Amino acid sequence: MRTRLSTPVAHSASVLCLIGLLFSACADSETATVDITLYGESFVEERLDTDDKWTVTFDTFLVQIDSLAVGGQDIAPTPAVDLTEDSQGAGQTVASLTLPVGSYADLEFALHIASVSGTATKEGITKTFDWVFGQRTVYGACETQVIAASQGTSSTEITVHADHFFYDSLVSDAPAVLFQALADADADADGAISQAELSAAGLGAYDPGSTGTADNLWDWLLAQGQTLAHINGEGHCAQVR
Repeated sequence: MRTRLSTPVAHSASVLCLIGLLFSACADSETATVDITLYGESFVEERLDTDDKWTVTFDTFLVQIDSLAVGGQDIAPTPAVDLTEDSQGAGQTVASLTLPVGSYADLEFALHIASVSGTATKEGITKTFDWVFGQRTVYGACETQVIAASQGTSSTEITVHADHFFYDSLVSDAPAVLFQALADADADADGAISQAELSAAGLGAYDPGSTGTADNLWDWLLAQGQTLAHINGEGHCAQVR
């Protein structure tokens, strides 16, 4: 003979079930703050020593994230920042967003490189540059996910690899970091490397592979500029457009 649950016991079980559902709903709705930072590494904040013995110091490195989407949220364009400002390795926070706790693989952002200026020296020779790019590249399919942690504020860093400007290859997995070809482009020997001079200079030993994106040094810089953005240091992101 089966024994039926008494009404009080059945009611208690229902209450426990309801409490469990409420706790589950609360957990699902937990949110966290994620800061988005921009960092140009010590290469930008301090100096860059190239493989051909030039020392490059940046005076300005103006960039902007002009669109960013993650977790179904869109962030309006952030203010332009100068990556040469000393951040003690922390980068500069450009935006904060609130997301449900979890990890997100759908990050997409556009990096706008406005202008770059600085000085390069080697064995008593000094070359200056002041290049206006106005270049915008959209990145996505990043290797590293955005994490919204349940405790405290999380941070996702968009890392700008300035040394890519001086790579000698667009396709090599181990390119050299060189400046000599850019220095040699100073045709009038006035010490300033202009866009016009770079546009008139051939690629020399630089390797564009089969990309067909550059046949002069100015176009070379533009092509390398599309590879600058990574996520959280070395995490690669694909160029979407």
